[in-house]
Amino acid sequence: MTMDMHHPFGFDWGEWVAIFTLIGVAATYANLAISHTAKDSSRAEFDQLSESIDQLNKTMIKVNMALDSLKADRESANRRLDKIEATADRHDIQLARIEEHVMTNGDK
Repeated sequence: MTMDMHHPFGFDWGEWVAIFTLIGVAATYANLAISHTAKDSSRAEFDQLSESIDQLNKTMIKVNMALDSLKADRESANRRLDKIEATADRHDIQLARIEEHVMTNGDK
C-alpha cells in the first residue's frame, strides 16, 4: 500500500483544508465559550466581593457609631467622677477643720 501524495489517507487536499478549518472553528468556539464562562464566573465573584465589602462598610459604620457613643459616655462619667472627687476633697478639708476645731475647743 503506497501513499498517494495527491490523496493522503484517502482524502484530497480540499477535504484536508475543510477538516482543519472545522477543527480550527471548533477550537475557537471552545476557547470563546471557556473565556465567556470564565468572565461570567469572575464577574459573579466580583459582584459577591463587592456585596461583602458593602456589608463590611455598613458594619464598620455601626461599630464607629458604637465606639463614639462609648467614648462620649466615658467622658461624661469621667466629668462626673472629677466633680465627685472635688466634692469629696472639699468635705475632707471641712472635716479636718471641724476635727481641729473640736480638738482645740475640747481642751479648754
